[in-house]
Parts: sequence; structure tokens; C-alpha cells
Amino acid sequence: MRFRNVATVLCLIGAALILIPSRGRSSAQTERGKALESLIEAERAFSKTSEEKGFREAFLTWLAPDAIVFRPAPVEGRPIYEKMDPANPAVLTWEPEVADIAASGEMGYTSGPFTLRPHRGAEPTGFGHYVSVWKKGSEGTWKVFLDAGIQYERPLSQVAIEAVAKPRPEAVFAELSLEAHRDEAPIVADRARQFASAVASRGYRSALAEFATDDVRVYRPGRPPVVGKSVIKELIPKFAGRYSPSHLPRAETRQVNKSNFRAEVAWTGDLAVTFGIVDQINAHRVMEKAAFLKIWRKGRPADAWKICLDIELPLPDEGAKKASPS
Repeated sequence: MRFRNVATVLCLIGAALILIPSRGRSSAQTERGKALESLIEAERAFSKTSEEKGFREAFLTWLAPDAIVFRPAPVEGRPIYEKMDPANPAVLTWEPEVADIAASGEMGYTSGPFTLRPHRGAEPTGFGHYVSVWKKGSEGTWKVFLDAGIQYERPLSQVAIEAVAKPRPEAVFAELSLEAHRDEAPIVADRARQFASAVASRGYRSALAEFATDDVRVYRPGRPPVVGKSVIKELIPKFAGRYSPSHLPRAETRQVNKSNFRAEVAWTGDLAVTFGIVDQINAHRVMEKAAFLKIWRKGRPADAWKICLDIELPLPDEGAKKASPS
């Protein structure tokens, strides 16, 4: 099976390039399953490398040349670890609890809990959840393209992961015609615009409930992630992100919740990633910057794009401005 590099689009509200290789329906299902298992094994091998050789060596081994890591803003990944002290005794390990992959088999993601120990044999002192987006190159090996995560206090209980959750595709995605491919990019861009507008007018919680899959995973610093629309309220305040247009001229209102981001879309057009920095109103009516990563999924070719994973990381305050009350 031939693989191509995932298309990259630099955009303000996201455009995407979507192509897929031809394949039969049954073989597509089989190949997707094999590719998903290989992705899960790659994630486990990544963690094993970290445990055995240290996380500096692990990240330099598994990060793609163009990898982006969130610290908390998205930055080039490899220089971060190249500068790290090779003698750092800390031990970072993790385990995937969910994994999904595009039908084309060249792009996917994993997520799960991690622990940090100050040195080998010590009790964990750091806890959190990671999100890794992977790409498979022409050489056929998986590499981490995006790495983000959240930290929180020691969880009250730790449940062993018996099996990795694997969202099941609702349909097999067929190759897009050139015309259909050209039509898909503005659809993705429009979905991003609609989501940003919904956040500004109704708040992040309401917008995410509308634009998310039923099994959406939501990550915010300080607490473990939640899974499902019904529990979004546990992490996101009701009116976070909302801004009343009545307090701003129309032209200025359009600048609320503006974002500068990149979009990566799988060749099959069933999985996409957007990430970057957004300016928005927080729950305290203060304008703030946040780094974000969203993973988008389509159930069927004719469906609208839906957010299946959402993570936001507030950036350091650089003189936040008080917003007008709604």
C-alpha cells in the first residue's frame, strides 16, 4: 500500500486537502484494522523507549522531523528535546486508552494517562493525560506529529486499562473525485467558522454540544478528561467563550474568538486535526489566549465534520483585557 504525506494547510479558519487511495470495501476494512493495531503498538513502543532510555531519547526517536509539541503554545518539537539534559533521571511512561485512525491508514491519534517519576523506582509525582497525533510516511513507519497533554493531581482511583477504545467507523470512505475534493476544503473551513461563531454567541459548552460527536473527549488542565456530551459541563463553564455582540460594533465583534491555526486532513476525508492559538473570552469575562487542538471526525461521507477530541491550554497572561459583560 502506498502512502503520501498528509496535506498541510496554513489558515485562519481552516481549509483542508482530502484525497484517498483506491481500494475495495472489504480490503479497506481489513487494512484499517491492521493499521490501527500498528498505531497502538507504536504508541506502546514509544512509552517503552521512554521507560528504558529516558524520555529525551524516546521523543527524539519517535517525533517526526516537523513535529509540534504544546509547551503550552504549539512550538517545534525536536529542539525542545535536543536541548534537554541527557542525564535527566525522570521517568515518563504512559498507556493508550483510546485510538482511532483514518480509513486511508496514514493518520491517526492516541490518548491515555501518563505518570512522571523523579527517578527510576520512585513513586509517581506527576499525573496527566496525553494526546498524540501520528502520521505514517512513505517509508511506512509511524511518527508523532502532534503532542499535547494536561496535568492534574493524583487521581482518587486508577482503573487499569483492559482494552483500548476504538471508535468504529459508520461507513467505508471511498475515493473522492477531484470535484468532491475541491468542495470539501470550504466545507471544513465553514465548519470551523460556524463553531467559532457559536462559541462567541452562545458559549463554548453549548457550541461543543452541537458540534461534537456523542463520544467526544474533552481535556482541560487540572482535572482528568471527560468523555461524552452529557458531562461536558463538568469541565467547561456555561458561558465560557461567550461574547455579547450588543457591546461591540459588528466589525470588532468578528475579531472575538479569532484563531490562527493549521489544519491536517487525512487522505480519506474522515479524520482531521486543527491546532493553534485562539483569542477568546473566558468564564471571568476576560479576553485570553489559549492553545488548542481539535480532532474532527466524519461518520459518513455526507455527514458534517464533528469534534471528537477537544483540548485547550490557557497561555500565560500578557495583560488580559476585561471584556464587556453580556
